[in-house]
Amino acid sequence: MRPLRGDVALRIPAPDGAFLDPHVGLLSLVAAGRKELHATMIFQHTQQIVGGLEVLPGISVPEQAAGLGTRWEQLGPLFVELPECDVIADLGRIGAASPQNALLNSADAIVMVVGTNPSTVVHLRERVATVQTNVGGSLGTPIHVAVVAPVKRTQAVNEIREALQRAEITVAGVHHLAYDPRGADVFQGQIRGNPRRTALVRSGIPVANQLAEATAGFVPDSVPDNAGVSP
Repeated sequence: MRPLRGDVALRIPAPDGAFLDPHVGLLSLVAAGRKELHATMIFQHTQQIVGGLEVLPGISVPEQAAGLGTRWEQLGPLFVELPECDVIADLGRIGAASPQNALLNSADAIVMVVGTNPSTVVHLRERVATVQTNVGGSLGTPIHVAVVAPVKRTQAVNEIREALQRAEITVAGVHHLAYDPRGADVFQGQIRGNPRRTALVRSGIPVANQLAEATAGFVPDSVPDNAGVSP
C-alpha cells in the first residue's frame, strides 16, 4: 500500500497472465466493512498473483489515502488478527503526516530501504530517528535498514552502518540487497528464468531469514536457501 498509488495491480499479473481487478482490494474491503471491519473479511478482497501469493492491492490515487481517515488505524490490528499469516505492508514514503503511519503501531518489524547516494543517507538518519521516537522508541518495534547496492559494494553498506552509529541511531540490522535490475523485473511480473538465481533474490533470502528470527513467534520458519520464490 502506497500513499501515492498502488503498483501491484499494475505491475504483477494473475497466475493466468490477466490483469488484476482494480476494483478489488483495500478500498473494496473498507467499503464492505463500512459499519465494522473483521479479519475474516480480508481474504474476500485479496487477489492471487503469479507465484501464488495473495495480495491486497492498495489505493489507486493519492486522494484516497486521506479519504480512508481513521480506517488506517483499524487496519493494523485487523492484519494482526489473521491466523498463521504474515502480512507485509508496503507503506511507501513515510512522512510526518502520512496517514498510513497508523499501521506502524501494529508492526512486528519495520524495514526501511535506501540507496547509497549521500543525500538519501542523510534523509535515512532523520527518518529513522523520527520513526524511533514516534513508534520504535515507545513500542520497541525493531527497525531494519536494507541498503540497495551492487553486489561487490559491501563497503558502501558498512559506511551507512557506521554513519548511523556516529549519529547514535541504533537499528536492529543493516542489510545488503543487491542492485539487480533483472532480478527487480521479477517483481514487476517480467519473469525470465529461475527467480532464485537472480542476485536480488539470493541477497534477499538471508535478510528474510534474519527478519524471521527477529520476529520469532509471529512468522513461520525461516526461508531455506533452496525455497521457491514468488514475486
